[in-house]
Amino acid sequence: MTLAKSRYVIGGDFELPAWQLGNFRQLMNLTFGLSGTWTASGRAALALILQHLKSKGVQHIHLPAYLCQSILQPVQALGFKYSFYPVDSTLTAQPDPLPGSAVLLIHYFGWKNPVTESLRSKAGKDFFLIEDACQALLSDVGFVPNEGRFIIISPRKFVPAVLGGWCNLPVKKENPSVEIEAMVWQSVTARMARAIYLMHSEAALDHALEEFYLKAFSDAERFLDAHPTYVPVPQIVLDLLAGFDWEMIKQRRRNNWLTLNEQLSGRIETIMPELSAKVVPLGYVVRLRKRSALKAQLAKRRIFCPVHWLLPSEIEAARFPDSAQLADTCLTLPIDQRYVADDLLKMAQILMALQ
Repeated sequence: MTLAKSRYVIGGDFELPAWQLGNFRQLMNLTFGLSGTWTASGRAALALILQHLKSKGVQHIHLPAYLCQSILQPVQALGFKYSFYPVDSTLTAQPDPLPGSAVLLIHYFGWKNPVTESLRSKAGKDFFLIEDACQALLSDVGFVPNEGRFIIISPRKFVPAVLGGWCNLPVKKENPSVEIEAMVWQSVTARMARAIYLMHSEAALDHALEEFYLKAFSDAERFLDAHPTYVPVPQIVLDLLAGFDWEMIKQRRRNNWLTLNEQLSGRIETIMPELSAKVVPLGYVVRLRKRSALKAQLAKRRIFCPVHWLLPSEIEAARFPDSAQLADTCLTLPIDQRYVADDLLKMAQILMALQ
């Protein structure tokens, strides 16, 4: 099979081959058993916490120098002052917060940040702590809230969720707008179209259909970029989230990571060399000197690997060389529940042949 000519694909936005609605109360399993608020996105969940902290007099947010632009969006939209702290090559945070500020800590790629417990023990005394567990949605990060600790999650990188974010801060819910309701159904339709299209994996490419569903996906992202503090989420989104088999997703991702690790460990530089029992990885993250060229070559073979993350222009590479190097070399290989061992072996073989 010639990957460049057939529909067979690894990576890219999630398709929705079938849907099963669940009871949204079952989502407590995803939220550490805590009450809180579901939002349109992870950045909107962050915005809720920031608004709460602003009401307490917090004016400054201390951010990791390895992050994406979407995290900055609500910080800037709400008018906070902010500064950056180093993240070393092992993804260990090194914050030095000002008294009365808030620290954002990211659990990268599914792994609990090594400084988490130290920061948790101090949170609520001199600073507030916000944990971003969007990439560690299904990992056991052992979060227990108090007045100085907050956490956000998002399922959008793990399942075909059109929208979705959450934080452990209960607020009064508003009704979603007509615009976002329409966008949700447009995106659901596009994900189902992609699923039907990819069922015929040996068939020839249909560029017009691919452009149709890719536009629908990008329209949703543009809405979230334009509305980083928008909270209301349609009920259908929560019912869809509750209908996924989360235990299967956890196990498939772990198994796929281990399969890929067997093929690539010792042959290519990886970010995380081991998978503990508490980790459900976002992807298999490798470091490549010629990342951009290899990413393009993989894409020609219809293997689409995201970059987490390109640094925002606000971060000076000279001040944060480790973050800059991570941003320039890291590539996330897909290991999600859509794939089985044969897919992973094929991807590993292609990657090694391109090296």
